[in-house]
Amino acid sequence: MRFFLMALCVFVLFPSMLFAQVEVEETNFNYQIAYCVDTQNSTAWIGNNVVVMIEGESPEDRNIETMETVLSMFDDIILKFQEFTGLTNLDNLSEYNDKPVIEVVIDNCGAGGLAHHGIMGMSTGKFFLDQFYDLVESGTPAVPQVFFYELNRNFWLPAFNDKFDWAMNDEIQNWGWWTVGMNNAMAYIVPKSLDMQMHYFGTTGLEFWADRMVGNLNEYLDNDQYNFDFGWRQSLMPWIQTESINDLMSGLLIYSYKNFGEDEWMKEFYQQIVNPDIENRSDVFAYQECRDNVYKIWSLAARTDLIDFFEVDMKWEISNSAKSCVMEMLVTNTSDVEVNAKGINAYPNPVNHSLTVEVENPNIKHILLFNRLGQLLSSEKIINGRVVLDVSLLSSGLYFLEVGAEVVKVEKL
Repeated sequence: MRFFLMALCVFVLFPSMLFAQVEVEETNFNYQIAYCVDTQNSTAWIGNNVVVMIEGESPEDRNIETMETVLSMFDDIILKFQEFTGLTNLDNLSEYNDKPVIEVVIDNCGAGGLAHHGIMGMSTGKFFLDQFYDLVESGTPAVPQVFFYELNRNFWLPAFNDKFDWAMNDEIQNWGWWTVGMNNAMAYIVPKSLDMQMHYFGTTGLEFWADRMVGNLNEYLDNDQYNFDFGWRQSLMPWIQTESINDLMSGLLIYSYKNFGEDEWMKEFYQQIVNPDIENRSDVFAYQECRDNVYKIWSLAARTDLIDFFEVDMKWEISNSAKSCVMEMLVTNTSDVEVNAKGINAYPNPVNHSLTVEVENPNIKHILLFNRLGQLLSSEKIINGRVVLDVSLLSSGLYFLEVGAEVVKVEKL
């Protein structure tokens, strides 16, 4: 059963309610993230970018105006993750009306929150939605941390770990901490960017999250006995044996966001973490490769060489080859020359609608277009040394042309 609640429209089910447009349905929904729930009678609150699916409720159980605000805030959060990451076409694991679902269930299979990496959908218990709902009704809207934490899993691709996630305590299975560090950091960064409040178990305010995480980073920076080997290779922090290393990682991410360019740094961070010019670390014990890649990604995202920060402040040893790589890539990225590979001219770059590619080598017959995840988008035939690509339907971001042995970076506006 579907209801459209609109201003100046009165419905029999809600005879006293006059509100702006809200779409809500009663449905039997097969829960995908909350794997222990199966199919249950539910209410779907439908936003522009996401659906909040609540197990065992009817539309009249919640105030329409309050849920409109809740949906609007969730919509903004999804859009902000898409803006930062450039990931606008992820598949949905939990889906309703072609939109990703935030599943709100009575029993979330014993977990505070559940989500998958690289595919949309999350679940949590009613406690956290009720908390959010009550804060909106009280006039002090704040989003519980669990929603940022789990939604970040959706936007953190497994391939991201291949750049710099390393093993702790020299144990082959003891890795993945950067994922948790990013989950926590984005619970500060996303609401900060949106000028939105985050709520964490009775404490409202971004200051708590930033101070706790950045406080750990400052403890590390201020003490000369800590370095990469003693501070970043243990699953527990040396100065607080009850706190995990991911808190230190979150602190570094939050510090970097605040000091190296805020939203622009964050967007560039996601561009660089899939930059094919930065090779994946060979394995989880490749500690030099991992910290080199952190230095590369952070510097290129900041569009400045952060070698002093990493070698002096962080006390990390960075290889000479990594330093040279950053210097060369910074020069390349700031060049205004349109010919960005030998014998290849791609223009205009950045591009909005049509990209013209001219190729001098007559033996090259095709051009391959890839997105920044390495997925092949199209293969175009070169005729008389020239091809025009229609890129008008592509999302904004970085793309790559493979022309013979050369790779050309193209920015779509």
